Amino acid sequence: MTDWKLDGRLGGQITADVCTGCQAFWFDPYKDLQLSPGSTLKLMKFIGEHTSAGKPKLAPVLRCPRCEVPLSLAHDLAGNVRFVYWRCGKCGGHFIGFFDFLKEKNFIHPLSPQQIQELREKVQTVNCSHCGGSINLQSDSVCPYCHSPICILDLDRQKEMLDQLKEAAAPRPPDPNLPLNLAMAKQQASAAFGGHDAQWWNDARSGDLVQAGLNAVVRWIGSLMI
Repeated sequence: MTDWKLDGRLGGQITADVCTGCQAFWFDPYKDLQLSPGSTLKLMKFIGEHTSAGKPKLAPVLRCPRCEVPLSLAHDLAGNVRFVYWRCGKCGGHFIGFFDFLKEKNFIHPLSPQQIQELREKVQTVNCSHCGGSINLQSDSVCPYCHSPICILDLDRQKEMLDQLKEAAAPRPPDPNLPLNLAMAKQQASAAFGGHDAQWWNDARSGDLVQAGLNAVVRWIGSLMI
């Protein structure tokens, strides 16, 4: 794994270890909770640029890079989205895959019935973000294999984070009404997928809604210095 220095929410730096082959991160105890918004977007951009098709094959026994003891598989929920990770019972650090990191951060959420109906008009099939199985939108509203809900990357949250970063970087005092304005703008969105550009729809037709969202985040960040 490769060490990556990231900014912390309260100042200072946080070290995250990344393995592109395993498509996973290692975080020492509570370090993922201390990531700044800019660092979180950096990780999302990295995921979008380094995710490959298919799930990587991991070793039967994963060991803690700090303690060398075997890691234990853990199951958890963020909202009603399931995710898994491997935890060290000695030091408390954890190893987590790229997409499960997004689920842990609550960046992935299930589609509402209204969103599923709108998606059916343009997309025939999607892939389950939990097991990878194919879901026929014309007949199914959940995964027929693992019964997980159809999920999507919440682009509204990413837009809010980018807006906050741009506001913080502007050469003027921050607007104290910014959080309220962002919340109102989100509530005023009339269409479920109104903020999704044409490229998002093209990517979504491949079946991977999460990757379509990640591609959009990469485009938004572009040359923005975070």
